[in-house]
Amino acid sequence: MNFEGPLWTIALGYLTSPVIIAGFAVYAMAALVWVYCLSAFDLSYVTFVSSVQYVLLILVSILVFQEQISVMKWSGTVIIMIGVIFWLRG
Repeated sequence: MNFEGPLWTIALGYLTSPVIIAGFAVYAMAALVWVYCLSAFDLSYVTFVSSVQYVLLILVSILVFQEQISVMKWSGTVIIMIGVIFWLRG
């Protein structure tokens, strides 16, 4: 991205970037899927599925961005998943 020039030129560069447009499109699709899931399934199951995103985010961080995930982050994710499982069974 070019950060030189007037503000409107920089903003137009961002708004016409294919990566930014794709990001907005994926975000909109996720919002539509979320609304559909809320209308079609019980909230407890939708919440469980949405909590799986913590695990998926860690996996994407490892596989795509080659990030090192600390034991503390893994522990927090495991605690969240245990809590969700207890909530579903309780």
